[in-house]
Amino acid sequence: MLLNEEYLQKARKYEYHDGEALCYINMSNISVSIGNYKKGLVFLKKAETALQNSQNEALKAKLFQEYGQLSKVTGLYKNALKYNSKALYYTKKCALRDKRNYFLNRVFSNRGDFLYDAGRNDSALIYFHRAKSVINTPLVNCLIAKHHLLYTGLADSSKVYVDRSLELIKKDTISPDSQQGMVYRVAGDYYKSQGHYEEAQDFYQKALHVFLQTKKAYNIPFIYQSIAEAYKGTGNKEKEIEFENKYLDAKAKLSDDQNETVNLLIDKVLAEKENDVEVFKLKLFVGSAVLILILIIVFTLKYRKMMNKKSRLREQTTILKNQTELLTNETELLASKVNESFNALVQLAKRNDSAFLTRFQEVYPDFIEKLLNINEDLSGADLHLCAMIKLNFSSKEIATYMSILHKSAQQKKYRLRKKLNVPSGQDLYVFFQGLDS
Repeated sequence: MLLNEEYLQKARKYEYHDGEALCYINMSNISVSIGNYKKGLVFLKKAETALQNSQNEALKAKLFQEYGQLSKVTGLYKNALKYNSKALYYTKKCALRDKRNYFLNRVFSNRGDFLYDAGRNDSALIYFHRAKSVINTPLVNCLIAKHHLLYTGLADSSKVYVDRSLELIKKDTISPDSQQGMVYRVAGDYYKSQGHYEEAQDFYQKALHVFLQTKKAYNIPFIYQSIAEAYKGTGNKEKEIEFENKYLDAKAKLSDDQNETVNLLIDKVLAEKENDVEVFKLKLFVGSAVLILILIIVFTLKYRKMMNKKSRLREQTTILKNQTELLTNETELLASKVNESFNALVQLAKRNDSAFLTRFQEVYPDFIEKLLNINEDLSGADLHLCAMIKLNFSSKEIATYMSILHKSAQQKKYRLRKKLNVPSGQDLYVFFQGLDS
């Protein structure tokens, strides 16, 4: 946090807005990783403001990737997919070098994670492999291993990717990081699932060591829980109870420490700023005293001029503050209205109400027009389906609310893809999000 604050001040000094945005995104990521979601949201809003006039597609992808992650951890899964679609849109505009420099493989791996919550497990695996094609990291290999372990039941495939992730971290000469901890944790899960509890125990202990070294407080309670389960498998009741108690204690401590940690760091930054201001005031006072002794008349004139300027600045600051508060209130009101309109649209769609498409055109006036520019022969039923996909309804949900078979819904989407000339390799959800940009 302190390092990003330091670079943030440098970026502001040189009016480097992309640099400001990157610092805010980093600070948000840190805040969210330790559970302080409100501060994470504040930093993301600041980053979004800094990027308003930016042409940096990679930073925009990173911004929406963090918005998606924040939505995921707060339980807003549809919002998470919506933001991730925007992140994918900007990621596709980036060169491979930028994808690697800004770690945009996480956009793909996060989408895989979000798709689990939407019940689209097969699609999740596709995005893990796309992440792997950007950077072949130990983490993405262990995520693929975990997918096969939990969802496909292919233990042999899981073992292949566990071994690959372990080989990759052997080549890493950098000191332990949380990525290594996750690899060891998934390796432990694999061996536990096969009944090899001693091997599982060994990997869990390695993961615990890494998480303790890297201070990844969020992961520590769950490692304790996994170790307890491994001891249960070996029949060691005493150790099982010991680590189950450690799990409960660590989980309770995590809840207490998360907000306090971020608040202390931010308070420290603010305190240092106040100290800098006090030092500056002291130097100004000493300099002023010397000037008074040398030329009191000149000083008096300059002092009066300065006081007048301060007065004008106070007035301007007050006006600006009032305007900012008014703008904030208007923004919150607009956001509330947008959410209400969105929720109303979803309800109309779920009831298959005839007024759905008309109301959708009122909320998204440009969307239908852009579709008709692509293909003016689209029918009302086609536009109705486009609207539901735009609102992130899955094929299963579309079939349910339109009272048709799931297979029919998929066929409709296939025909729609042909009418709109959407390549087979492009996600329809991402395509529609791109129409807004």
